Amino acid sequence: MVEALARLLNPQEGMRICDPTCGSGGMLIECVEQIKCQGGNPRNIFLYGQEKNLNTWSIAQMNMILHNIYDFDIRKGDTIREPALVEGGELMLFDLVIANPPFSLDKWGQEAAEENGYQRFSYGIPPKSKGDYAFIQHMVATLNINGRAGVVVPHGVLFRSGSEGKIRFIKRRFGRSGNRFSLQFILWNGYSWGNFNFKSG
Repeated sequence: MVEALARLLNPQEGMRICDPTCGSGGMLIECVEQIKCQGGNPRNIFLYGQEKNLNTWSIAQMNMILHNIYDFDIRKGDTIREPALVEGGELMLFDLVIANPPFSLDKWGQEAAEENGYQRFSYGIPPKSKGDYAFIQHMVATLNINGRAGVVVPHGVLFRSGSEGKIRFIKRRFGRSGNRFSLQFILWNGYSWGNFNFKSG
């Protein structure tokens, strides 16, 4: 699954790549492996991540070094409540954002979303008991103008109604103006594929 998503995103030399819920760093490492498979220089990329769990964050650091990766910046902390990948008071922007966030996380930090820190949640506030769209919107907010994102999500992300349904179809409000973000989803049940386009006005 991780390999499939990394291949789909097609990482290239010179890119800034981020996993905002990086765990032990496996997705970032797979992006490096994809560049190696293309004959590229794996040292000519810049890897970024954030991980809430202290022990897992430590493992991610070691994992990078064990794979001879040294150009990385993985920070500790809660990505939703306290995003750490910030420069000049703004979220850092990336060429690729890849993640496997916690599925349907309860108590994910809705209070932080309501404050709309860094303008991440302009598409809507996800329900308190389902944090999937909080992570997706964070990913969208950290894409540069030509950025691409890939995320592993539970199938309910494509079908649940309520506030999530409003977020899913918010692009209709923006007409034809603005930048279009295309996210590729791998659905957990059967690993089927789905596409979802965001527009920003």
